[in-house]
Amino acid sequence: MAYTNNSDKMLQAVLMNEQLMKFGKYELGEIGSIYQALDSDNYVINAVAQIIKRTEEGATERELWKEINEYLKRNV
Repeated sequence: MAYTNNSDKMLQAVLMNEQLMKFGKYELGEIGSIYQALDSDNYVINAVAQIIKRTEEGATERELWKEINEYLKRNV
């Protein structure tokens, strides 16, 4: 796991949580860069990546909640 930027570091830190890994049914090898995570079919990996990316872009909590809620409704 090579870190290329702060987004990747944050993604790794969050997704390496053992309880989240069990819940999301993914393994360490599935965690890549922020851009790979945004393309992931795993909804936990993808949702975390979206939150990190949109936060860096300046999205408000309300915007984030709406976007992630819609994403999860479509994919879970």
